[in-house]
Amino acid sequence: MSYAQSHTDSLRLLWKNESELDSVRFQALEEYSDINEHVQPDSALASLDCYYNLAQEKNAHRRMYRALNRKANIYRFRGEFEKAKKLYNDALDLAIQLKNPVLQAIITGNLGNVFLGQNEYYEATRYYSRALKVFHEQRDDDGEARMLSCLGSVNLSICNYELALEYYQKSLEIYQKITAEDECIAIILMNIGLIHFEKEIYDQAETSFENALELLQKKNDKFFITGCYSTLAKIHLAQNQLNEASLYAEKNVALNNELEIEIGILEANLIIAQLTFETNIDTAAIKGEIILANLPQNTSNELKKDVYELLYKCYKAQSKWGLSLEMHERFTTYKDSVQIEKNSFSVTRETVKNEYELRIYESKLENEKEKTKLKVSQIKKTFGIVSIAVIIINIIVFYFISSLKKSNKRRALLLEEIKNLKLSANKGLFVDSQKFELAREKIESAINRKLNETDWKVLGILLTDPVSTNKEIAGKAFMSVDGIGSSLRRMYEYFDIKDSKYKKISLLLEAIKFSNNSTTTP
Repeated sequence: MSYAQSHTDSLRLLWKNESELDSVRFQALEEYSDINEHVQPDSALASLDCYYNLAQEKNAHRRMYRALNRKANIYRFRGEFEKAKKLYNDALDLAIQLKNPVLQAIITGNLGNVFLGQNEYYEATRYYSRALKVFHEQRDDDGEARMLSCLGSVNLSICNYELALEYYQKSLEIYQKITAEDECIAIILMNIGLIHFEKEIYDQAETSFENALELLQKKNDKFFITGCYSTLAKIHLAQNQLNEASLYAEKNVALNNELEIEIGILEANLIIAQLTFETNIDTAAIKGEIILANLPQNTSNELKKDVYELLYKCYKAQSKWGLSLEMHERFTTYKDSVQIEKNSFSVTRETVKNEYELRIYESKLENEKEKTKLKVSQIKKTFGIVSIAVIIINIIVFYFISSLKKSNKRRALLLEEIKNLKLSANKGLFVDSQKFELAREKIESAINRKLNETDWKVLGILLTDPVSTNKEIAGKAFMSVDGIGSSLRRMYEYFDIKDSKYKKISLLLEAIKFSNNSTTTP
């Protein structure tokens, strides 16, 4: 028994063992499906049925979704598109139940693959575009890059080369940014190279395929390596670089034989025959006849055209005019068929372009809406800030006006009290309040310390004008402003003045009260 058979048998035992953990059983089913989906698809489908039933039994909707999606993929690869569509739609229903937009987008993209497989390019474009929008909104870079690549493939299929190139380059940028697997990047590079080849920009085509080949050789991905060898041979042949073309063609033949890819072998041998024609026409004719005899019924018109063209040139060079004419007629027929096929894409190309332009317009419109919403939001925010600022300013102004009124009222009361004290200094006598004099001895007795001349002079000036500024007092006393400040601070301390706003008035008021006091403290 081979190792592969033994391994698959052990996986089957694992998922059938009900005593195993569910996660182990699911893992065994997934691995079995991975092994068989391309080599024994019926076995893979059977294992996925088991996977789905187990998931349904455990009420695991996410795993049910996965089983349906993978089964649909297998049917799509087999060309059974209607079965694939049904399974994808069943998976989509589950994704909607799960309220998971990314899972829904994956199915939408896969339905796009079905439409592409059916050559329904416009429908494929619509589905890919829907999925792309969701992946972009969900910031799923890998999904976005895949859909851009799929849109590139649609446009490549219908010879919309410029648009295809734009999609592939955008996809490549994202894949490189997220450091995707080499195979993903290599496939994009191959498609870009193919566009350059079709446009006969051979140097850029060669660079793209060589870069792709370097990435693919790291993991020895033989299937895609054959594609690189094939196109590199064609690129060098188109430039009449026969040695280089021959080298890649021989590698291509060997690898296709190893992989047993029938159509790949035929295409590789055709390139060899085309190269041989340049050096040995008879041998080239024999090779061409062998290829023609082995062409399958479903061979593309493009390949048939190339085979008949080779034989036409060979027979013409050999002067086999009857055969040459026959091959030329068939060559012309298939050439026309290829051209008709390309021309049939003209309406599709325009439709796809219009869809692209519409999507660009809708995207711009959406961006404008977002900008407008942002502006309105900013205006509202600014208005709110201004409104709050106005309210705060009004509160502050009100507070200051109120405080000022209170201060003025208190100041007026203090000045009125000073005036009354002056008037009551000599009870019963009609004395001019402006002639009132401070009693130095009483004051010094009350504060229990002597006042120096500067302090006394300052008190005298305040008596005549209680609201004088330090500068005005300094001018009248012929002193510096600093000196006046120092004097006042001393007296505030002597007289125990706590009032912070009208200290000078409070100081004078205390001095007058002490002066009016009839008794003194010894």
